[in-house]
Amino acid sequence: MTFLETIASGAGKRLLIGGHRGHLSEVRENTLENFAQILGSGVDYIEIDVQLTADGQAVIYHDLDLGLHSPLFGRVRDYTVAQLKAAFALNTLDEVLGWCREQGMGVLLEIKSRELEMHDTMPVLAQRIVEALRRHDFFEMCIVFGTDHATLKRITSLEPRVRLALIVPHVPHDPVGLMKDMGAMIYLCFLDNLSAGLVEELHRAGYLVDGSVVNTRERLAEALALRVDMIESDYPEMILGYYREFRKGGWGNHD
Repeated sequence: MTFLETIASGAGKRLLIGGHRGHLSEVRENTLENFAQILGSGVDYIEIDVQLTADGQAVIYHDLDLGLHSPLFGRVRDYTVAQLKAAFALNTLDEVLGWCREQGMGVLLEIKSRELEMHDTMPVLAQRIVEALRRHDFFEMCIVFGTDHATLKRITSLEPRVRLALIVPHVPHDPVGLMKDMGAMIYLCFLDNLSAGLVEELHRAGYLVDGSVVNTRERLAEALALRVDMIESDYPEMILGYYREFRKGGWGNHD
């Protein structure tokens, strides 16, 4: 089953649970070694982050500043792929999509952006994403999202087969109009910026809602009460266990 088929089959019937950057473990997130740890766990998909290197290649890494989780200093965009790989474990977008294609793993692909620093390179990143999706015929297995709506628009103008989700960090005046204008299928934001009325409004218009990040039983209960369609978690296996318990009637009900 493709990721898009999984989403369609679950809509209105069950919550989809994704691994945020894979999952939190002793192995650094956003790496193939990390992703492999949750294969077969029942997690529906992984959420990963893509950005551009100095030599114009797309790599999977979350933080814009390397000093937080690598032996290097500066930014991803300051180094070539070869320099980054020589210093620590890093995967290219091509490597990850190829692996996910082989494993049948769906991907929610976030475009990392910082407008002031990255504006001039975003068209290149958009092109690299489209090229990788085409090489791996990954359109039914991937949804691209981010806060940079202009780059998302650029991607779909390059390749109409790409499906979009929007990160909406605020409550817009017209959420349905925003989704329609962007041609997106998933409205994604923190649970705290959602209400039951907003979720219902988006559902009535035919859109899905992703409320993240959910890392506790209590936050899962909030997500279920809001009736969101998808969540991501740093601990997807634990949250999946809580959800299975809920489905069996083992704790409360969100009706």
